[in-house]
Formats: sequence, structure tokens, C-alpha cells
Amino acid sequence: MMTNRQTLISLIAAALIAGSAAQAADAEKQLPADYDTCLDLVAQAPETGFNYAQKWIQNAGQDTLAARHCQAVALSSMGRYDEAATALSEVALSMEDAPKEARGEAFAQVADAWMLAGNETRARVAIDQALALDPITTYLLVRADIRASQNDWEGAREDASAVLADLPTSPDALTLRATASRNLGHAQSALADATRAVDIAPHNMSALLERGRTKAALLDMPGARADWQSVIDVARDMGRDRDPRAVAAAAFLKGGTGE
Repeated sequence: MMTNRQTLISLIAAALIAGSAAQAADAEKQLPADYDTCLDLVAQAPETGFNYAQKWIQNAGQDTLAARHCQAVALSSMGRYDEAATALSEVALSMEDAPKEARGEAFAQVADAWMLAGNETRARVAIDQALALDPITTYLLVRADIRASQNDWEGAREDASAVLADLPTSPDALTLRATASRNLGHAQSALADATRAVDIAPHNMSALLERGRTKAALLDMPGARADWQSVIDVARDMGRDRDPRAVAAAAFLKGGTGE
């Protein structure tokens, strides 16, 4: 769930001035030019951005929150997810005077980094902290995904349902609820959600993959194979033949069970 550049800038700006969320846009003018430069470098060459942030931290004579945050983003971009998660945690914990919305976003970034690091337990702790600060639908969807990765299917279905109460056409929430329902033995409910997700987003590989698995659970193997082939076709059209969902679809086609 790594956030877009503008959100990152607003997040740090709000924290630096410890003002209200409404002041974040004006606060951006107070950020050092180094922050924007650092993010540019991270986007172009993460190691260069990391080194830039490191020198900034060493030379700074003031609060280095912006530099530390940029360095954490660089670590994530370099694939050093454990280090990125730890660095982002330190940033989030140092924002105690920032608006709740900014602190919630910071902990959501921590959760994202821990998921990339493969540590669902710490990701769950972080997203719970984000929700405690700012209980928005976006974070509920992240928690549903984390719960699914922990095989907490009841919890995943509960969170996905809460998201759908607010965003009834969310293909991601529909797909997550379908996955949870299938694993709980409610294949018909799963099929209804997965089909609705595909109807809303016909090229959504996760939705297609899940609908195939649900059809397989219902012993509709021709329908399952058609959906898995669609996943492979979509991935190929997007130039993403090695997308994990396409790889899984190919394995299911070969194995024929969806398990």
C-alpha cells in the first residue's frame, strides 16, 4: 500500500509542524528542498537516494524526520524490507505530536513494509495502530488482506464486509471476501462475490484467479480453467507474464485442482 508522493509530502509536512491535517498543504512550503530532491533520487536510483538521505542526516543541525522518512522509502525501494519497516516504525513513533491522520498514515506505511518483509504479525500490529488513530476504509482493507495472509478467514471476511458496506463496488474487497468465504466452506457465497468483482473489473487478475478457484471448489472445472486462462491472457497483454497470479493460474491449469 505504499502511498503516492503527494501523500508522503503531506504526511511529513503535517508531522514537522505538528499542526492540523487541514494545515498540511500550507505546511509543505516549510519542508526543506532536500526532501523533494531526496524523493526524486529514490525514484530514479534508490541507492543514490539512500546515500543522499544518509549525508543529510549526518549534516543536519535540526530535526531529521524528513530525511529519515526518505531513507526508509529508499530502503523499501531497494528491497530491504525489514530495515525499511524498522526505519518507518521509528519515524511513526517519533510523530506523537502530529495529527492523528498523519500518524495513522505512517503506521499504515509500517504495515505495508512489514507485509513486504513477510512478517504478517508485525504488519497486523501496525495496521491496528493505524486504525486506532484513523479508522478509515482503506486501512480496513489492508487489515483484511493481512488477516487473509494469516489464514484468519473469519477476520478477513468481517473486515472485507465492513469495507463493502462503505464501498460496495470494491473489487479488491469482493475478492478478499470471496477468498475468505471459500476457505470457510461457503463456495456459493464466494462465487457470487468473485463474479461481481469480475463484472466490475473484468481484467482484475486477483478476481479472475479467485473465481477460478471457487469454480474448481464447486467442481466446475471448465469454468475454472477458462478463468485461469484469462488470468494468463491478461498478464501477457500487460507484459507481466511472471506476475505471481499468472504463475499461480498456470500451475492450477497444469494441476487441475485450484489448490
